[in-house]
Amino acid sequence: HIWYDFHAECKGGRWDRLNHLLEEVTPTLNKHGYFCAVPKSRHCGYGASWELVSLQDGIVRTNCMDCLDRTNVVQSMFGRHILYRQLHQRV
Repeated sequence: HIWYDFHAECKGGRWDRLNHLLEEVTPTLNKHGYFCAVPKSRHCGYGASWELVSLQDGIVRTNCMDCLDRTNVVQSMFGRHILYRQLHQRV
């Protein structure tokens, strides 16, 4: 559990302060991993075989007490972080 006062930290448009939260959460995000499966052949329709590359072992729950927009900002930041990691590792 991590307490983060979004309103106080980002007051005055200081969106850069979200990086402090991401830095604190990154070890947990990395430990959770992500689900990845790739087709074994070019045919990936019905009945195709898939290879499991990695499994996800956790979730992140974000709850803002009074604003869904702030919840979405934080969740999308976490999502972009994991997506970048996935794409970087698949190259």
